[in-house]
Amino acid sequence: MIAAWLGPIKQISYTTDNLERQVQFWETQVGVGPWSIYRGLTLNMTYESRAISLPFHVALSLHQGTVIELIQVLGNGPSPFHDALNRPIIGLQRLASLTGDIDADTKSAVERGMEAFASGADATGQRYVYFRSPAAPGVILELLECTSAFGDFLQRLDDRSRAYAQGMAHAGQAEILSSHGSPSGKPGSMKAAQLHDYGSPDSFHIEDVLEPTPGPGEIRVKVAAAAVNPVDVKARRGYLKEWMPLFFPARLGGDVAGVVDAVGQGVAHFRVGDRVMGMINPMANGAYAEKVVSLAGAFVPIPDTLDLIAAAAVPTGVLTGTQLIEQAINPKPGSKGLVTGAGGSTGRAAVLAALDAGAIVYAGIRASSRAAVKDLPVAGVIDLSDAHALAAVGPFDFLADTVGGETAEHLFVHVKPDGVVASTAFPPPNPPPDSTQRFTSLIVRFDGPRLERFARELATKNREMPVAHRLPLSEVAKAHELMERGGVGGKVVLIP
Repeated sequence: MIAAWLGPIKQISYTTDNLERQVQFWETQVGVGPWSIYRGLTLNMTYESRAISLPFHVALSLHQGTVIELIQVLGNGPSPFHDALNRPIIGLQRLASLTGDIDADTKSAVERGMEAFASGADATGQRYVYFRSPAAPGVILELLECTSAFGDFLQRLDDRSRAYAQGMAHAGQAEILSSHGSPSGKPGSMKAAQLHDYGSPDSFHIEDVLEPTPGPGEIRVKVAAAAVNPVDVKARRGYLKEWMPLFFPARLGGDVAGVVDAVGQGVAHFRVGDRVMGMINPMANGAYAEKVVSLAGAFVPIPDTLDLIAAAAVPTGVLTGTQLIEQAINPKPGSKGLVTGAGGSTGRAAVLAALDAGAIVYAGIRASSRAAVKDLPVAGVIDLSDAHALAAVGPFDFLADTVGGETAEHLFVHVKPDGVVASTAFPPPNPPPDSTQRFTSLIVRFDGPRLERFARELATKNREMPVAHRLPLSEVAKAHELMERGGVGGKVVLIP
């Protein structure tokens, strides 16, 4: 008898076209939970000897020692998640086992006649291999490498599933662990703030670089202002290099507003002279420059009621905050929620979105940020360090977190056991072992129509996204110092 190369099945993976619906099914009809849902991730793997990259959402739960994985793929095939006609596969997708020697077990599987047709590694370095055989069409088996990080993650899932099974949660909640006519003239030079290595704010250098030229589907924007976001600070420090490394010389900046001064081939909805704002890749040829080139689809028109400087303060914070509420939480009218970091742009947008949904909203802040929320029509303002005040107002139906870390982790206790916790922090906070709430770690995605709507509503609903500091591009180091200090009371924007 030949020993099996495949160990006990430890993970069952399903694909779906609607992740939320599938999570609800497993919670309410099967009784499996709590869930961990990661939104806005990217799967990089080798498939049939070619490198592919797919955006996707994934939800994870542990049921009696077996991981249940739900996957919603957003990109196009070919891939292991698409059939021969390039249609997304819906249903059971693969079975996986853990291995302590993935190389030896892969060799054994191939010797048995299995085809190793896809492989890769996740952000923690955990490797995986997909196998198939013509003898069993439709069956995909997977080897997952045992790593300490994966073991720790499984332990957290197990702790939470035990608490869930003990009746601390009720039906319906899930954990979501929720980048140019053609330009005329020869390209010249422009000023840009460049990084040549990770480091302090003083690492920036104002340099002359080649003016970019828009390609097919792209526009070039003469920058009026670029906002500085927390992700810029983390990227400059090197905190994100394990997930999103910089390639030097690097230029940061994802939020930008300005005037179109050149359009690439195939661009029909923008013309030279249009006022636009956009959300571009903040780590690849970003907005800390006099001009920027990116896909036209990353921009929207600026309404006449909004000036260019104020527009630069809108995109990322607004979309992150609204998606946190409208996609990750979806509060019911009358539900009570706490928004952390309400003094920042993301928190402010989340407060406004939650109010529009009919929720009763409390603004969670640190003491120095009280002035930044004085215009928000919330039910109350709470210092997040004041446990007594939190206990007096709670428990909350939902927590919309924009702060992360231990601050967020300590707030689970103030959310109902069957409530919802969602965070925009990266890396995401770890839910406590005895927590049973749905937890969502959300990575923002560009949504042009929603951004346009919010920009219009700034005037129609008499709202604002405050700009606290307007600094010349040459003072980029000071801008980052202000962000690191915190409590700025609004956006910091750079003006070339």
